[in-house]
Amino acid sequence: MPEQNDIKNKLQSLLSSKGLMTGAAWKEQAETTARQRAEGAFEIDRVLEGETVGSEEDGFYRVQNEYPLDAFHGTERLGSVFEAIPEHLAFSACDSELDGFDPATACFIDTETTGLAGGTGTVAFLVGIGYFTQDRFCLEQCFMRDYPDEEPMLQYLDERFQSVETVVSYNGKTFDLPLLRTRFIQNRIPFRLEGAVHFDLLHAARRFWRRRLQDCRLGAIETSILGVRRQGDIPSAEIPQIWLDYLRSRDARRLDSVFYHHRMDILSLVALTGALSQSLAVAHDAGFSDCMDQISLVRVHYRQKQYDAVIQQGRRLLDAEAEPPLRRECLEMMGFASKRQGDYRTMEEIWQRLLEEFPQDLIARHELAKHYEHRAQNLAEAARICEETLHFLDIRKQLSRNNPLDDGPVRAFQKRLERIRRKLGRRGGGFVEEQDPS
Repeated sequence: MPEQNDIKNKLQSLLSSKGLMTGAAWKEQAETTARQRAEGAFEIDRVLEGETVGSEEDGFYRVQNEYPLDAFHGTERLGSVFEAIPEHLAFSACDSELDGFDPATACFIDTETTGLAGGTGTVAFLVGIGYFTQDRFCLEQCFMRDYPDEEPMLQYLDERFQSVETVVSYNGKTFDLPLLRTRFIQNRIPFRLEGAVHFDLLHAARRFWRRRLQDCRLGAIETSILGVRRQGDIPSAEIPQIWLDYLRSRDARRLDSVFYHHRMDILSLVALTGALSQSLAVAHDAGFSDCMDQISLVRVHYRQKQYDAVIQQGRRLLDAEAEPPLRRECLEMMGFASKRQGDYRTMEEIWQRLLEEFPQDLIARHELAKHYEHRAQNLAEAARICEETLHFLDIRKQLSRNNPLDDGPVRAFQKRLERIRRKLGRRGGGFVEEQDPS
């Protein structure tokens, strides 16, 4: 039977080299795994180092890690958050209540849940809280081994929340805190974070980096801004099912990657808070070196009516030779900022510059026409701008016969021109004959 032995040897070699198993070996392994599960070999306390808080019947599982202040997360030290300037954080959040931000009384919070729908049926099975002690950053991950663990876990969190003055989260205003509020209320436990100041980093990240990055999920932000490279991470979308599978199987091995993902999220909250303040401290240099980030910075200043900063940051952007769309947007904000300051000389200079770079810009034409008519009292120049604009709009209309344009701007400039001509007539400045639009 040499031929059969040869085939058998080849099969064994193939199984060995490819890591394959025979049916009998697979059955034996499956039976062994099932027995180990039944004996609790893969329970959470065997897979992740932590402790049960409370009793086995009336408690929850907690994993705790501590980090020195000089520990790095990506390119940032965790302790750099203590160098953050509260006014910078308040500016980025558009919330003056953050002027009193103190990392020592802040809680960095994140949850992993059974779904994104929210409502009474969604449970936060993993709640992470991070806080600073004198020389450490402590990160506690509170885990529900099953549904009865929820109440003791929330009771424990209630004690932790008593000294919290500021909550730092990522999309926590929309999701995490409303969900926790619902769970606390359903368990008849007061929700002490209700009155805390909330710094939601998602909104700050969108204000500064959405133009350039598009994707403002925490994973994308931490990679681009903090230089974090996760190893052994798991997609967020898979996490709810992993916990539900654990409830059925009592096999916690896949939860290791869930805890890692969750831990990294909270560390990123700390590092990003410090990095954001540092970027604002050197906004004209390395902090916001990309032109798209700079225009976002100008817009945040404009939104908060910090018009001097709009002009200052805007000039830096223009000196950086940004792309035309960004220059146009920047000049428009600078023009309106100087107008709101009452600095009409600077305003005129900016509108003129905008018109030089973008001759068809209707905003600059409209603002200059108003300025020359009402403030500078240069009616002839105001009339010239209106006539030139109407001529341009007429040409554009003729070139777009198959795609009708809004005639609102035409009516507005015609009305202004008629008024200016009446004023010129009363002053004896002569009558400017209306051009035949045809």
